[in-house]
Amino acid sequence: MTIPPRLRGYAMTFGCLAATAAVLVPVTVLANTGEHRLDRLGIGIIAVVVAAAVVVLHPRWVYMALAFALGSAPAATIPGLGTPVVLVLAFAMWCALLVHPLAETRTSAMELAIAGLVVTSLCSLVMTVSSVRDVTEFIKWLLATSVVFALTRFDLADLRAFGKVFVWGTFAGATLALIMRFLDPGRVLFTRLQVIGVFDISDTGGFTRLTGTYVEPNSAGISFLVGLCLSVALLRGGSRLLTSAVILVALVFTLSRAAMVSVVAAVVFLLLFQPMSSRVRVAILAALGSGVVGFLAVPLIYTRFTGTFKDRGSLDRAASLSEYAYNMAGHWWFGKGWGLAEFISGEAAYRSNHVANSPLLSIYRGGIFVGVAFVVVLLVGVAVSYRNARRTPWEAAVIGAGFTGFTVIGLQLDFPVVTHATVTMVWSVLIAFLIRNPVTDCPPEQREFLAAPGRHRSRHSA
Repeated sequence: MTIPPRLRGYAMTFGCLAATAAVLVPVTVLANTGEHRLDRLGIGIIAVVVAAAVVVLHPRWVYMALAFALGSAPAATIPGLGTPVVLVLAFAMWCALLVHPLAETRTSAMELAIAGLVVTSLCSLVMTVSSVRDVTEFIKWLLATSVVFALTRFDLADLRAFGKVFVWGTFAGATLALIMRFLDPGRVLFTRLQVIGVFDISDTGGFTRLTGTYVEPNSAGISFLVGLCLSVALLRGGSRLLTSAVILVALVFTLSRAAMVSVVAAVVFLLLFQPMSSRVRVAILAALGSGVVGFLAVPLIYTRFTGTFKDRGSLDRAASLSEYAYNMAGHWWFGKGWGLAEFISGEAAYRSNHVANSPLLSIYRGGIFVGVAFVVVLLVGVAVSYRNARRTPWEAAVIGAGFTGFTVIGLQLDFPVVTHATVTMVWSVLIAFLIRNPVTDCPPEQREFLAAPGRHRSRHSA
């Protein structure tokens, strides 16, 4: 007897959700003592059933829910569990994706590079695992990284819709963050949002920085950077102007120097390699110049930049670099492990003062092979960015410019992409859009996909 593919997909999805429920529901019940435990169990079972129905019948709801949640509140957690909402939605997205036919089956060189990073990371885990925490941290990172492979299986219409919803989610998160920063001096909103894991750690290094629902200012800067790139690339007219302006203002008030300079580097890349019209070039230069002058006119931002090489953070970065080789002694091959306290606790990270550089921190955690694989991903991404920069319209170059700017500046000065699974997922979204670049509609045979050797045709392109 042959089971139809769709029926197999239904069975697999319900099986995955049932297995998840079998783990999550008892944990939730045991973690919440009191007379309402059975009520919570019933609610949990109903939620799983509803989730299964949505995954099977309305998969796009799952995709768009992940896009909005990841853009607006990536740090939000499930009350009582502490599990990031976006990780649960990413798992649901995979279930929904596997139930329905794949729109794209080709594999790009960038995906192969990421697969190499996954394989080397798994090897490092096997060689260094010492507790369950190592495994759980690896699984969270793996699920966040796998979003690249899921999104590149979408058709262009769904991928473009995902990107637009992500932008509007980022716009909503940026707006709320600005309100929390400037219109909520009593921190009332922070208090209300603690139930979903949003805490106020905006006072760092003597500055009050914008965090909002992103919790950590540098992580917020990365989310806003990706949202800004997708806004400029995918939206048009007043929508692009509104979302880009609000997201950019929020990015600046995170006071994340890595994110701000990454934006400038992205614009420089765009101007150097995109053969755009003179009118567009002048408009971009004018926007860049006026933006830099305007923001530096704000004393808080000016002070932040003028103290770049003499503040506590810069001195700590220099100290961590000078001690890096000593700290890595005996751990070069497979790293120091995935479940270290400094990767989970901000206080532990502050005490250990590990290096604030993504490639070096990849080696610190996973060893030299992981570090090399990470650099290969970056190099392939820059190559794809240059290829996209030669395409028209000029918006086709924006995502690659953002990736290159962030690679050259942001990843060298900061590390949340490596240690925070939710930020890893945001970075994965940027990579997926870099690969497919769904800025304009065009037939598959006319798209430059940078497929790997031996690529095969999509089942829908025959």
